[in-house]
Amino acid sequence: MKLLLIDPVTTAKSVSVSERTRLRKGIGYPGLGLLTVAALTPPEVEIRYIDEAVEDIDFDYQPDLVGITVQAPTAPYAYQLSYRFKSQGATVVLGGIHVSMNTEEALPFADAVVVGEAELNWRRVLNDYQMGQLQKIYRPAAMADLSNTPVPRRDLLKTELYRIPYLIQASKGCPYGCNFCSLHAFVGKYPRYRPVESVVDELAELPSDNFLFADDNVYCDASYARKLFQGVAPLKRRWAAESTWHIAYDHETLRMAKESGCIGLFVGFDSINNRSTLKKVPSQGSVEQIYVNAIKNILDHGIAVVAAFVFGLDEDDESVFERSLHVAMEGGANLVNFSCLVPYPGTPIYSQLLREDRIIENDWSRYISPNVCFVPRNMTPLQLHEGVRWAQQEFYSYKNIAKTSVRAAWQLGWGMGLFALKLNLAQKRNWGEGSHEN
Repeated sequence: MKLLLIDPVTTAKSVSVSERTRLRKGIGYPGLGLLTVAALTPPEVEIRYIDEAVEDIDFDYQPDLVGITVQAPTAPYAYQLSYRFKSQGATVVLGGIHVSMNTEEALPFADAVVVGEAELNWRRVLNDYQMGQLQKIYRPAAMADLSNTPVPRRDLLKTELYRIPYLIQASKGCPYGCNFCSLHAFVGKYPRYRPVESVVDELAELPSDNFLFADDNVYCDASYARKLFQGVAPLKRRWAAESTWHIAYDHETLRMAKESGCIGLFVGFDSINNRSTLKKVPSQGSVEQIYVNAIKNILDHGIAVVAAFVFGLDEDDESVFERSLHVAMEGGANLVNFSCLVPYPGTPIYSQLLREDRIIENDWSRYISPNVCFVPRNMTPLQLHEGVRWAQQEFYSYKNIAKTSVRAAWQLGWGMGLFALKLNLAQKRNWGEGSHEN
């Protein structure tokens, strides 16, 4: 039996693989989803894995079964791929976050749709396929027990095509219920955790001193985070992760993160107009000052900061761009990710905007920042689009890149200063070419 697993990208139709590889290698890393699917597959099955961000699909290969993971921006193209492989006689199974939240839409394009995490259903899919009894929809009865999740098949990766090829996942989920986040519908509202010992054992086998935590929020739970960092510390590795900004006010956890090898955090601030999570920290003052201090606190522990903001929430007006840019610059963020709100189909915010007749884009391939797919409440779509690009380009001006890189060298060491310079220039180039994707 031959199984082909594909992680598609929207740019594959019009951009050469060499260009996709160049863009991906800027800050590139692979996903873990299909590598986990591969690990759930019996060893007698021949598996090919294609990350289309860095390599082309070989359509001369004749698989028996094709598995395609689908996100909103890749959905139209993924459906085309499905049709092509079905017309060649293959059986196609679609999975991933978009089809999990929009199953009825996906059904006409696939022989089967796997809803939610693959851990609970993939072996059943394979068994049903081999028995000639494939079902149209596979829904999980519960969320996966992460203690039983297999080690991803990293041997299928072309590791030389990524800047950071090694990811590891310790937890899934996030306790903050942002209405624009598609996370909860896919991996559940409540965070789940792997045994720290399992994470450490897997990490010890990685042939690299550098890795990323693939967790949705490495600071879901302070107690678990501390146990995790304590377990990782003896391995003497360097790592980065995503976190909400609340970790910035937990100095003991930040200290342990640094001692365990943390070199950088992608910090979700979401919006300076969202006060709903401020009660989580014992801090006073304006939102702007709380966020500025958060960036400084993380940097003071020797950890680099990528500050991420979302623009276009109903509370936002045109002042949000300059205020957010000020926070990033005043705090000293090493990199930023300014993006407009993307109301992914299936999220609460999409349902709200649809009810209010504010959705103006029905082509899922356009659901990627800085494209604006809805009518904001306090500005026009054009103002939102231009505001996002202005803020990003202001931060990645040559003057600020120089300032940011020198500051990083002074605070974090010359190696991190040079790394910050390379990443800032890569971001400037990508935005200048209009190739930024959220």
